[in-house]
Formats: sequence, C-alpha cells, structure tokens
Amino acid sequence: MEKLIVNVAPTSNFHGKDANPALPFTPQETADAVYECWCEGASMVHIHGRDEKGLPTNDPNFFQEVDRLIREKKCDIIIQHSMAPANPILLGQDIADIDDGIRTSTTIPPPEMVSIEIAPCILVWKGKAVPFNWNRLWAEKVAREIMEKGIKPEIEIYNNGQMDDLYALIEKGLFTKPYWVSFVMNMHRNASGFMRYSPKHVMHLVDLLPPDSLFTVLGVGYPTQFEATTLSILLGGHVRVGFEDNIFIEEERLAKNNAELVAKIVRIARELGREIASPAEAREMLGIPALTQ
Repeated sequence: MEKLIVNVAPTSNFHGKDANPALPFTPQETADAVYECWCEGASMVHIHGRDEKGLPTNDPNFFQEVDRLIREKKCDIIIQHSMAPANPILLGQDIADIDDGIRTSTTIPPPEMVSIEIAPCILVWKGKAVPFNWNRLWAEKVAREIMEKGIKPEIEIYNNGQMDDLYALIEKGLFTKPYWVSFVMNMHRNASGFMRYSPKHVMHLVDLLPPDSLFTVLGVGYPTQFEATTLSILLGGHVRVGFEDNIFIEEERLAKNNAELVAKIVRIARELGREIASPAEAREMLGIPALTQ
C-alpha cells in the first residue's frame, strides 16, 4: 500500500478547554501543538480558529498568524484551513453563515488546502437546531474560487447521498485529480445528515468513490476515532486524528496533547505494515506543489 497521510485537527469548532485543558486556542498554542504532531509523524494539519475569548472565529488574521508561527518553526506540514462557519450556536446565532468560512481561504499567502462541504446538514446541539445550507451551487462558486488560487480542496462527505453531489461537481470540472475525499463518521448525535460509524458504511463509501481518489476517514469520539482510522489504514485509505474529533487516548483517560493521538495512530499503522508519508511525500501524492521557503 502507499504511504499513510496522517492529518491532525488540533482544535475544535465545538468543545473547549472545559473538555480538555490541553486543547489549543491561541495562535501560539495551536502552532506549538502542530509542531509536536509533525514531530510524531503528522503530514497535514486541519486548522480551526479561536478568538481572544476562546470563541470560534474565521478571522483571517488568526489563520495567517498560525501559519506564520508554524513555518517559523521550520515545520513543512501541509497547512489546511477549515472553511466551516464559526460555530453559530456558541456565537448565539440561529442560522449558520456558510460564507463565513470562505474567509479562511483569503489569507496571504493562501493555505495549501481547505476543507469544503458540498451538501446541507442541520446542527442539533445544546437544545438548538441550526441549518447549514451548503449546496451544489454554493460549492460550485467556492470550488472555482479556490481553484483560481491554487488551493487543493478536501471534500468532506457525511453520507452516501452526497457522493452524487461529488460526481456532479466533478463533471463540471470543479475538482482536479487526485480527489481528496474525507469521510466524516459518527457526528450523527449532534447533527442531522451524518452517518454513524460502522465498517459497512465506510466500505460502501469507499466503493462509491470516483476513480483517481484518495480518501481519509475520521471518527468522532472514543473509541470511534481509532476504530474508524484503523479500518481506513487496512482499506488503503488515510487518517485524521486530533482533539477536534476526540479528546481521549484511552477509555475515560484524556489525551495529554494532540501529539499523543498522532503517536498512537502512527504506531497502529506501522504495526499493520503501513509506513508514514512525510509532508513532501504527501504533497506529491496529492498533486500539491512542493513547499518553497
């Protein structure tokens, strides 16, 4: 099998330091966490933002500062910005502004990658139901914008029906090969439109992938994070771990940092015979230009 790309999502759009005190908030905390994860084998980072009050934010200045601090450490990890709206429930909003996340693609220099959603969902959390009206027309617009900037998209898929949305966008020439597709598993407790994790669901999604695709799997919660990512390793896919999705290293034991989660999945992968891709190797696999410093 090809080498394994390990993506880490070190902070969250939902829970905060009350869930795990080691969850990074500030640009410096985030950059330090990314560097620790890179040292353990992560080749990609998926970044969310927090403001000075600890609330979710998509302020481009936050992302630019994190990116600068990461590169200042001579860390060549692939930088990917989340394009999800800052969590509307934590911000006291009744509807998600889906254009809010686009701001993270406007940093100078632009990120190498961004995450993109292509179909709607409804966040059901803290006694509220808030719609996220992502749709094909919105995805067409955003995909064109990021393509013009040379940004590689990570296409997030929540259920098998969204695979048809993916094919429709590919047919319009809006994504370039190899497609990088992320299967988000086990978010169903907090949102409508998501699939619970099961091996059959993952394998069915893999069967539906368009040709020339690379896929990654993330699982929300413990032990799902390691169940879903281990299956992805066995199926020839790639993985995402980190505090955004799971804060535990073992049952009822908080991870001391994101790097501990990365180290665990790297150890599992090597025991299963998968070597770990460096950031340079991951860029080549994904068709991303080599990093110049």
